[in-house]
Amino acid sequence: MRFFATGLLLLIITSTLHAQQDTGSGMDFLNIAPSPYQLSLAEATSATLSGSSAIYSNPALLVMEPSSSVEANYTVWIAEVNNQYASANFLKDDYAIGFGVYNSRSTEFEARGEPGPSRGNFSISYLSLSASAAYKLGPFSAGVTGHYLREEVFQLRANGYSFSAGLAGEFLNKRLRFGAVIQNLGEMNELNQIATPLPSTFRLGAAVNLIELSTPVRNDLPILLSLHSEWIRPLEDLPGGDYTNSDGNDDFFSLAMSADIADLIQLRGGYKFGPTERPVSLGLGVNIEPVTVNYAMVPFSTGFGMAHSIGVQFYF
Repeated sequence: MRFFATGLLLLIITSTLHAQQDTGSGMDFLNIAPSPYQLSLAEATSATLSGSSAIYSNPALLVMEPSSSVEANYTVWIAEVNNQYASANFLKDDYAIGFGVYNSRSTEFEARGEPGPSRGNFSISYLSLSASAAYKLGPFSAGVTGHYLREEVFQLRANGYSFSAGLAGEFLNKRLRFGAVIQNLGEMNELNQIATPLPSTFRLGAAVNLIELSTPVRNDLPILLSLHSEWIRPLEDLPGGDYTNSDGNDDFFSLAMSADIADLIQLRGGYKFGPTERPVSLGLGVNIEPVTVNYAMVPFSTGFGMAHSIGVQFYF
């Protein structure tokens, strides 16, 4: 009877997650950028310096950062899903190592083994513990990240692993940067006879500082305009999740702009082209060295609501 009840619970959970679509539930949380900086750029960050959160976007970028950093971020996703992320990146000469923890959790599921009143609420949570290493040789760099993964659904547990590997290059006095990364290659153990698939992707991106403007006043106010772009190719046929209207093989393309005003305030916005329920993203950053505070909001086009993310970065 207990086995039957557990199976029924899993069936209800699976149906609920597919009905909610793009909530970030399941291992699809690995498809959601862990920081507000990355979210605000429509996640076009495989060639964009974004602090220690590059552990997830492209580990090759960790060694291209101007200094070491730590950060902590909190994201309120839709459908009562909350994501927490913390990481650190340590630079030394042409090397960098990084460590990160990324957790996604929801506690709003009712436990039912039979018709009638629920037996209370239970949680679904997903965890990634990560370690990265990167090396720079001239204008090029390479990096790799290893992830220990864990999922908990009701009383069920499963562990797994994945790897991400990336390359990056800087040109034109660091005004132009390219990046390529393969993400989330690995596997999970079985969760009640079925292993959860991982959202493996290939990403190819570019970031360029387009133009720097100065205001015609006594105290110049420089404004740096930058363009960020990325092509995303899913490597697995995964229904639901972020690829809600696709057959699992559709490509995505993200394009974003950022305006850095006097190295104090940064305005960001991006658009993701493809079968996603969250094409638009907007964000703001305030930099008071050595601390930067970032915020992002991501509205959902289907009326599910809006995701909000806030984070703090400290450079040293």
